[in-house]
Amino acid sequence: MTTAKILKPPYVSDDAGTLCAVMVAAPSDAIERERPLLGESSAIGERAREQHAVFLGRLAAHGVKIVNLAADPGAPFGALCADAAIVFPNGAFVMRPSDVARRREVVAVEAALQDAGILIVGRIEAPGLLDGGDVLLAAGTAYLGVPSPRASEIGIARSLHGNEHGREQLAAFARGLGLNVVEVALSAEVLRLRSVASLVATRTVLYAPGLLDADSFAGLECIEAPRGEDYAAGVLALGGRRVVANVRFRQTIPRLRAAKIAVDAIDLWEFGKIGATPSSLALVLKRG
Repeated sequence: MTTAKILKPPYVSDDAGTLCAVMVAAPSDAIERERPLLGESSAIGERAREQHAVFLGRLAAHGVKIVNLAADPGAPFGALCADAAIVFPNGAFVMRPSDVARRREVVAVEAALQDAGILIVGRIEAPGLLDGGDVLLAAGTAYLGVPSPRASEIGIARSLHGNEHGREQLAAFARGLGLNVVEVALSAEVLRLRSVASLVATRTVLYAPGLLDADSFAGLECIEAPRGEDYAAGVLALGGRRVVANVRFRQTIPRLRAAKIAVDAIDLWEFGKIGATPSSLALVLKRG
């Protein structure tokens, strides 16, 4: 399922185009060391690998070309390669993760991007910090997640990701491409913007109310994920009003289908235990 074909621009204009190629990284047993979400048990490496294989099979069935990265035995979040870069129409912008331990993952992703023929058009430079999971591309706009400095209403410690320096570097590049830039305020416990908001059609966003500032998506049609299924909003768009979703979110899936969004629902809950969503598991390289 690995493609050696050199990809050519334009690559990704927005997150709703037909999904043509992605990069994925296999999970390792290191995922078992990551602290699970409140109320969840620890992830199990063997099950994560089985679920990841099903995920790849579904992508391949939808005609998506896949660039595979080997598992990193020292990286609990290694399968979340979408945090390492953002691909724009003209090339890839490499991130500088907030978690120092994750910067090793970026090296492997950058090398694979170059092997796929994707030009590196920029990178977050120190002291900037930014994770790819905090960037959405939709309808001529780059949305940047900004975590709240406050503790959540139920006392969960805030998740530190990104800083003003990193966001401004990415924003300057996006504006240079003619994109608008909108910052999206996130609640303290949100791990990444892409976990609680996803484009499901060209001008339609699925989001988790109460965990972000929904006014940021003014001008887009909005579908709310039910409270209690906040991470159901992190779907992966296949294009043509089709998405891959975690089957565990039983209230959100009917809501999407009622909005005429076709849902390919699979079990990815070993990743869900640590707040990882389908959108986190694939670095999108090209959309039609």
